Amino acid sequence: MPIEEAAVDVRATFSVADKYDLGGPPGAFQQVTFDLKVKSSAPESQVKRLIAHAERACHAAQTFRAPVAVELKATLNGESLALP
Repeated sequence: MPIEEAAVDVRATFSVADKYDLGGPPGAFQQVTFDLKVKSSAPESQVKRLIAHAERACHAAQTFRAPVAVELKATLNGESLALP
């Protein structure tokens, strides 16, 4: 499938209230938008199929759609640092 050009702009919205101790929602993203622009001589139906396939294979998009465990490990001067 010919693709002359492709670019994606990723934007996210979130509240900074918790970051600055202002009370309010936590700093997690509230929305993420992937804005994909494609230039191709291929038929629209082919481009749509390719986009759907690529989206299924995109670890970032899939991670945003499904909650995952997040673990933070830290060391201080080579020693494990106990975190709250």
